Amino acid sequence: MNDIIETTRLLLRPWKIDDRDETAALFRYASDPKIGMLCGWPPHQDAEESMRVIRDVFSPAEHNWAITIRDIAATGVDADVDEPIGCIELKPLRHIDDGPDRALDERYARYVGGNALELGYWIGRPFWGKGYMPEALRAVLGYAFGTLHVDAVWGAHYTDNTQSGRVMEKCGMKIAGESKRNHFPLIKEYHDETLRIITSAEWQAECSRRYDVR
Repeated sequence: MNDIIETTRLLLRPWKIDDRDETAALFRYASDPKIGMLCGWPPHQDAEESMRVIRDVFSPAEHNWAITIRDIAATGVDADVDEPIGCIELKPLRHIDDGPDRALDERYARYVGGNALELGYWIGRPFWGKGYMPEALRAVLGYAFGTLHVDAVWGAHYTDNTQSGRVMEKCGMKIAGESKRNHFPLIKEYHDETLRIITSAEWQAECSRRYDVR
């Protein structure tokens, strides 16, 4: 079972299986075409699909969290207490390799495979631009390096999805390469991707920089 992670405003927790409220919340946000298509999956078509995703995709994953807001009333958004508004995950490397259509900075090539993980995330559109995603990402990076003791965490985003790039950049993730015409079979599309990384040493430096009060 995933550990629960708390931040100033958020609670990252395991998904609830076969829960009607949980399913309804996921469907509310995952049915938005603006969400899934940016992540490589089609919008959910009905609540049954959302329930299957929770049961068969999210819950079996070793490090997959529902993002919830601790004080939902303070957001001014019509949402329920403990309602999942997004998802964040640490997973084995899938998009990052040294294939013919991928160019990696040689400084980071040694972090492909081995003791490294890849992250994925999304958040419902009503919560964009409020700083929730960087807050969740920093917490999960802290978990990856402090609890799982990985050497590096990778991330990938469509090159034209500059918003996701800014989220990663705010958390210290640097551009490490690019992947041309990466195939996303669930949506039957090809996209160029920007590859980002943060190593354990870089994370320690990022934490020192953020909390240096001199």
